[in-house]
Amino acid sequence: MNARIRVCAVLTAFNRRWKTLSSLRAFFEQRYNCDLRAVLMDDGSTDGTAESVQREFDNVTILKGDGTLFWNRGMAAAYKAAHILGADYYLWLNDDTNLYPDALGKLISDADSLLNPSGCIIVGSTLDPETRLLTYGGVRACSKWHTGRFIWVEPRDQVQPCDTMNGNVVLISATAAQTIGPIDEHFSHSMGDLDYGFRANGTGVTLVVGRGFHGECQRNPLNNIWYHLGTVRERCKRVNSPTGLPMKEWAYFLRKHGHANWPLVWLVTYRRIITG
Repeated sequence: MNARIRVCAVLTAFNRRWKTLSSLRAFFEQRYNCDLRAVLMDDGSTDGTAESVQREFDNVTILKGDGTLFWNRGMAAAYKAAHILGADYYLWLNDDTNLYPDALGKLISDADSLLNPSGCIIVGSTLDPETRLLTYGGVRACSKWHTGRFIWVEPRDQVQPCDTMNGNVVLISATAAQTIGPIDEHFSHSMGDLDYGFRANGTGVTLVVGRGFHGECQRNPLNNIWYHLGTVRERCKRVNSPTGLPMKEWAYFLRKHGHANWPLVWLVTYRRIITG
């Protein structure tokens, strides 16, 4: 008898107890017959997230942060812990995303259809529960000169290549995880998923958008308050907060993945601090 496929979900959470519990329930209620477990980084929640998860789920490993990790560094720590546990597939999962019951089966089926010794990544797509429009998934670059401009790839009834991805629902084979390496902790909150997708394509890992939709997740409002409210000094402070667009992190991202004109792209991005 063949051993069941092992899937380890990787999440980070901060003070969204009910959303986190709902997301984990949807994960553990998947119809696909496999061995499921999860690693959750609770980054300093004060609403009882860790305690509630611990009471309800025996197969979730809970890590504790101090509230300074934010999304990317929280995911990086959880991803490292998941690798120590080992799995055939790792599933990045935002804690505000609810998977459809057949999501995991579809993702694994798509992965099985791809033959690549370097491994594969299947990017899941999510719908807004009210508008029924695509919110997160795989993306393609839409500018020849601006590395940070993307369009989402609408899922179809076959897999599609993409340039990089949002990290809301992402199935990563163990081989791909080994090929690509850890999440880059240079990024505090955002950009780590985009960076990981670019690195995947750069190492020969197959990166595709999976068939159809895999769950529901509302789109988070863009945090662009940094460039149109307050004084220039206040805008600079907000842009360099972890949930803004920190200048050093954006420069690092553009140097890694941009063209020779990346300093111009960087300058164009922050001109709005002055102009509003």
